[in-house]
Amino acid sequence: MQVPDGSPTPRSPRRIPLVVTGVLLCAAAISPGAVAHAAEEWSPPSSYTSTDRGDGTYRVPLLRSDVPDISVERVPAAENAEGRDVYYMISTTMHLSPGAPIMKSYDLVNWEIVNYVFNRASVGDAFSLRNGQNSYGQGQWASSLRYHDGVFYVVFNTNNLGGAYIYRTDDIENGAWQRTALGRGLHDPSLFFDVDGTPYIFHGSGGTSAVRLNSTLTAITADYPNIFTANDYAGQPFIGGLFEGAQFYHIDGWYYAVIITWPSGQGRQVVMFRSRELLGRYTAPGGVNTYEARGVLNSNGFAQGSLVPIARDGGATDWYGMFFRDTFPVGRIPALIPATWSDGWPTFGADGVVAVDGTFAKPIRLSPAEELFARQQSIVASDDFANDAPHKPYLDEQWTPPPGGEAEIAPNGSRLDLAWQWNHAPDNRYWSLTDRTGWLRLTTGTVVTGDYVYTKLANRAELAWFEEARNTLSQRTFGPRQSVETKLDVSGMKDGDVAGLAAYNRGFSYVAVKRTGGVNTIGVVNRGQPFAVDLDQATLEEFLPGSTAPLGEATEVHLKADLDFAAPTGQLWTTFHYSLDGRSWSQLGSRVGPQTLDGSLAHFMGHRVGLFNYATQQTGGHVDFDHFLLSDTLTAQGRPLDTSRLDAAIAYADTLDEADYPTDAWAAMRARLAEAQAARERGFGTQNQIDAPERALSYQLARLGVLRAELPVTVSAQARCVGGSAYVAVQARNDHDAPVDMVLETAYGRRSVPEVAPGAHAYQQFTTRSAAVPAGTVTVRVSGAVDGRAVTTVRTANHPAATC
Repeated sequence: MQVPDGSPTPRSPRRIPLVVTGVLLCAAAISPGAVAHAAEEWSPPSSYTSTDRGDGTYRVPLLRSDVPDISVERVPAAENAEGRDVYYMISTTMHLSPGAPIMKSYDLVNWEIVNYVFNRASVGDAFSLRNGQNSYGQGQWASSLRYHDGVFYVVFNTNNLGGAYIYRTDDIENGAWQRTALGRGLHDPSLFFDVDGTPYIFHGSGGTSAVRLNSTLTAITADYPNIFTANDYAGQPFIGGLFEGAQFYHIDGWYYAVIITWPSGQGRQVVMFRSRELLGRYTAPGGVNTYEARGVLNSNGFAQGSLVPIARDGGATDWYGMFFRDTFPVGRIPALIPATWSDGWPTFGADGVVAVDGTFAKPIRLSPAEELFARQQSIVASDDFANDAPHKPYLDEQWTPPPGGEAEIAPNGSRLDLAWQWNHAPDNRYWSLTDRTGWLRLTTGTVVTGDYVYTKLANRAELAWFEEARNTLSQRTFGPRQSVETKLDVSGMKDGDVAGLAAYNRGFSYVAVKRTGGVNTIGVVNRGQPFAVDLDQATLEEFLPGSTAPLGEATEVHLKADLDFAAPTGQLWTTFHYSLDGRSWSQLGSRVGPQTLDGSLAHFMGHRVGLFNYATQQTGGHVDFDHFLLSDTLTAQGRPLDTSRLDAAIAYADTLDEADYPTDAWAAMRARLAEAQAARERGFGTQNQIDAPERALSYQLARLGVLRAELPVTVSAQARCVGGSAYVAVQARNDHDAPVDMVLETAYGRRSVPEVAPGAHAYQQFTTRSAAVPAGTVTVRVSGAVDGRAVTTVRTANHPAATC
C-alpha cells in the first residue's frame, strides 16, 4: 500500500451533534422473480468514477475519466453555510456544451458535477458547428477557479472565440454567472489575489507573465511580461518543453508557482518556483529574477494542476497536489497526491514516487454515512430521460441570437442530467425530452455536407460526417472497462439517416441503424489511424463487412457498446451487440479498434460515448432513445448476470421508516425503489439493466443516510462489584439542544427516564443477582423532536465481564 512514511495524518471523521443527515450476451437472462444469488447485506460499491476503496484509502489516478487542466479551490468552513470545508474543481471541456464543469467534494477523493459556468461559450458558427465552422480542440481551455471576498471567479482562455474571459457568481452551485471579455488571449491563465487583494492573472507558455486587473476585475491595467522563463533555468534537469499551466499561491510568506515541464527524454513533471517578490524582476533591486526553482514530482507523468490546502487541528494547513496524468484514450485523469514539506519545498508521493494505481490514505475522513454517500457520487450517469433534472441558471444565459437563430438557442423545456454534454452547442429545435415522455428525441435539422475541416490543423484535414453532425449528446468514458446500453425507436427515420451509439474522438467506432431505400440495417463503423487529409466520407462510414444485420419490420432495437481500455492499456477496443427484445442479444462482427491518442490533438480530449442522429439526404427524420444504461461488466468477461446488489438495495429500502427522513428525499428514494422493483419484475438480459437501477437506488439510499434526523447522545456502560454482587451501570448524556426521553435497557432490566435536560445524564445501576456478569451490550432509546418531527434514536454500548 502506497502510504508514505511521514505523510500527514488524515483528518479524523467529522462529528456532527445532529446529522440531518444468436450469440447470447450473457450465460443466461434472468426472468422475473428469479434470484441469482443468496440475499446479501446492502453494501454498495464505489461509483464508476470513484477510486475510494471504502477502507480509508484511495487509488490514483482519481475519477477514471477525462478531467484535465484542473483547478481546485477550497471554501473554508467559516465562509460557507455548511459549516465545513468545501472543495470545488473545474476542468477543460473545449468544444463541449455546457462547458467548464463545476465539481464538488468534501474529501477531495469523491466528486460530483454540481453546475457549469456556461451553456454556450459563443452563439457564433464555430462553437455551434454551423456553416462549415467548428471548435474541435479549441473553445474553452485551462480554467482557473478562485474564491475571494464571497465571490467565485473563473478565468479561462479560448483559442478561437475572442481570447480570455472572466466569469463570476456569488453562488457557485445555483447562481447565474456574469461574463466579462478581457479582449486578448492569455494562455493557461491563473487568477491570483495578492495579500492586499490586488488581482493578477498569470499566463504563458515557455515563460510566465502576468497582467494586473482593476479592482472590479473588468479590465487589464498593467502588463508584466516574462517574469521568469525557461531560459532563466537553462541546464537544470527539470526544465524543458511546455513550461506552462502556472498556478500561483501564497504560503508562509512565499509566492509559489506550480508549472508543468517536459524535459527532452523524460516524462512530464511538476516544477515549483518560489519568491518573496510576486512580480520578481519587476520589483526586485536591479531587476534580477527572484524565483528559485525545484523539481518536485517526476513520476509516471503526473503533472499540471493545483496545490490544495487541507485544514488541520490547531490551525495548521497541509498542502497536497492535484495533478493529472495522460491516460489516453480515456483522457487526462487527475490524482490527489500527498506532499512532505521540508525547508519550504514539497516532495510529492512516497519519496517522490507515485505509482499508477498506487494507494494513499484519505486526507479527510467523514462520518461513515457521509463516506458511503460520497462514494456513490459520480461524474457519469445512467439516464431514463425523465426530464427531472434540476433547472440551472446557466440554461437561462442571455445572448443576442444570430440572424434567424432565436429558436435555435431558446430553451426548449428539456433538462438533462449534469453528466451530459453536447458535441458543440446544440440546436434546441431538434432535440427534446418533452416530445415523447421518457424518451430523448433527436431530429435531423441539417444534411451533412462533407465540407467541414479542422480549423485548428494547418493541413485543414476534413471532418467525417459523424463529426459534422449536430446534436450528438455525450458523456465521458471511464476505465478500465465500460458498457453502455440504449434502446432506439427508429420508426421516424428517413432515407439516408444514420443513428446510433458511438465511442468517439477523432477516431471513432459506432453501431448504427442506416435507412436506405426504406430498409433499416444495423451495422458497425470503425475509423482508425492514420487519418487522411481528404476524405470520401461515405466510404469512410460504410458498415464493416460481417457486422451487419437487417432489422426487417422491427421499429425498436437495443444497442450495446462494450469499451475495453485494458486489453492492452493505451488502446480502446469496442465490441457491439444488438437485440430486438432486450433479452436475447447478438454480437455484430468482431471487436473493433484500436483507438489510440491522436497525435495531432485535433479533439484533444478523452474518448466520449455519444448518442447521435444525422441525415445524408433530407432533414426531418427523428429517432427516440429510451434510456442510457451503464455498467462496468463486459459481455466478453463471461460472467453470469448478478442481481445480488440490486436485491440487497431493494431489501434494505423496505426496512426504512418514512418518519425518519425529509419528505422530498424519501419521495426520491421511493421513486427509484419503484423503478428497481419494476425492473426486477420485468427480468433482465444484460448486467446494464441490473446495474443502472441498483446504482440509482443505492445513491438515494446513501443520501437518506446523511439526511436522517438523529438525536445526539453519548452512552457508556460498565460492570461493577458492590458488596460481592455484580452490577451493570449505564449512563447516557443528552447532547441535544432540547429535552429528550430515554429508556435504558440491559439483560437485567430497563428504566425509563423522561425529560432529560440538554447536557444532563440518565443513569441506572442494574443488579445481576449474581457474583459474576459476562461481557454484554446495553441499549439506550432516545425520543425527542428535531425540526418539529418526532425522532427516535437507538444507541448501544458494550460492557466488560466482571467477577466479584
